[in-house]
Amino acid sequence: MNIYLQQHYSISGTIHTGDDEEYSFKLPFDGKCEIKVTDSQLKVNAVFSIKKVITDSELKEMSPHFKKMIANKLDHMRQNAFYLINLLKYSLNNDWITEELLRVSSNEISIDNLNWHVIPPKSMLQMGPSASPRELTKDTSVIVQNYIDDKIEPFVALKHLHRARQDDVPRHMWIEATIAAELAIKEFLIRLKPDMELILLELPSPHLGTLYGKVLEHYIGERYPKSNKLADGSTIRNKLIHRPKEANITYEKAVEYVQIVEDAIYFLLRKLYPMDPIINSGGIGMTPVRHLEQ
Repeated sequence: MNIYLQQHYSISGTIHTGDDEEYSFKLPFDGKCEIKVTDSQLKVNAVFSIKKVITDSELKEMSPHFKKMIANKLDHMRQNAFYLINLLKYSLNNDWITEELLRVSSNEISIDNLNWHVIPPKSMLQMGPSASPRELTKDTSVIVQNYIDDKIEPFVALKHLHRARQDDVPRHMWIEATIAAELAIKEFLIRLKPDMELILLELPSPHLGTLYGKVLEHYIGERYPKSNKLADGSTIRNKLIHRPKEANITYEKAVEYVQIVEDAIYFLLRKLYPMDPIINSGGIGMTPVRHLEQ
């Protein structure tokens, strides 16, 4: 018999339809899958066949095995929805669409394509990279004023680190974090040895593992303890850019890598400014938690 599924998504941003029409796209599925698009919503329709006859009452009290099968189908439909949004965003050059903020409004199931039952969403907590923000107080305001007087600017690397921390897409997080690690070591060496600026900016950079390993050891007598992790991270970043299908990065792995990069950057800052009370204060660790429903 046929089992019908529907997903309703809201889009963060706008698809410029031009004429307020609804457009349909057929996507791969083990049965049939169609996605209908309006300016701010997606509706995913899919149908697949099973050997067992399912009654209407069984849809309300789904067995664990049936739930697992439906969850697998819904995940496939979700991948199709994100694939289509990605395609519309970049093929139509529409940066008003934010593909990582495509949110499911509801999942529904039917055996006749007429009477629909809502599938309760699966809730989960998504833990983001931890951070240690410092408070603005009388003491820290004096230090910031000293930065101004001494014309000290934050590492540009920190901008990319913050982007990595705030993103939800593992690929984006990994690439931004690696950029942060590469910029940080260059900025560190230039401030430590200003006469190295031309070489560092004009010549190809050594591998991150070398920069945070042998190079740091030569100039400060100490390697960054996790330089091998940064070396691995740089290799994965290159795969993400040049061979994206070969690199499968989970969100949890990206979070761990972002935290290693943050630790590496503050390792450099502490070596550069050993007496700075803001840099050398640990702050209060905070881990952002996002509540997601799938």
